[in-house]
Amino acid sequence: MLRWIRKFRWSSLLSDLKSSPGASQPTPAANNDAARFDIKDSRLQNTLSAIRSCPCRVRLARAADTGEVVAFVQRNLLHHEPLLRALNVGEIPGREQWLDYVRQLLRDSFTLVALADDGSDRSPNGRIVGVAISRRSCSWDGKQLIERADRTRCDQLRKLLYIWSIVESEPALHQHFCTRCLFEIAFLATSVELQRQGIGLHLTLHSLQLARDLGFHFARMNCTCEYSSRVASKAGLECCWTVAYHHLVDSSKQPVVQPAPPHTHIKVHAMALFPELSIKSSCSACLTTIHPTVGTVSSRDEDE
Repeated sequence: MLRWIRKFRWSSLLSDLKSSPGASQPTPAANNDAARFDIKDSRLQNTLSAIRSCPCRVRLARAADTGEVVAFVQRNLLHHEPLLRALNVGEIPGREQWLDYVRQLLRDSFTLVALADDGSDRSPNGRIVGVAISRRSCSWDGKQLIERADRTRCDQLRKLLYIWSIVESEPALHQHFCTRCLFEIAFLATSVELQRQGIGLHLTLHSLQLARDLGFHFARMNCTCEYSSRVASKAGLECCWTVAYHHLVDSSKQPVVQPAPPHTHIKVHAMALFPELSIKSSCSACLTTIHPTVGTVSSRDEDE
């Protein structure tokens, strides 16, 4: 099972974030009158009230939305997300397996949809212009992705699952936050023709508020795209782990995948969802990178 991983140079991606966590964090007091996820939150600087109004309405996805959500993801994420596009996942037979993965994720996830009224009688509730699919991130997810990859016959999809497994496991966020479960924004997609209008940022902020309402203490967002990384930063999530795509190499030391610039790195963002819980108390403030010459992990201040 580990033969492909050894070729993938898993050992070159060991992270400096495996230092011992700090003192246990205080538990925020329960709030019986917690605001719903679409209400303004005054506890953080990056709030819904701090940015311009969103040109759409955000609500929880319903079971009846599944077909439309999957079709939206196929149109706007499968063929446009840099990593998926570089691996050509949308043009191979394995795309159906990937869509099945999305369908399974929807059944077990916390999904928000952004709706815009198009004036059509066939869609009185508005058409979907954005989707944020979130889920519980557990410490064993990386291992499960490896097992799923080993059962996958499609080479490109197998590579994708192995990359995901590394991104899930290497930052070691569960250990550093001393928690078995985090809230993860797994997929964030907006309509191609309506990008740069703040829809992705609003979906991210709504998702973080939903995480608070559900009782999560910490959140993460794995960004394989530079644009989603910028959205995560604007929403208040700190970049705590990163790896350059050209450091993901096979046994011949050739890059497994190289998305077009500016998508040169995978970045993992995380944050404490309550002011009492500080990310810096449990996670290193430095940015983890791979040394460009010897392939080992080193740390570098974010200001460099």
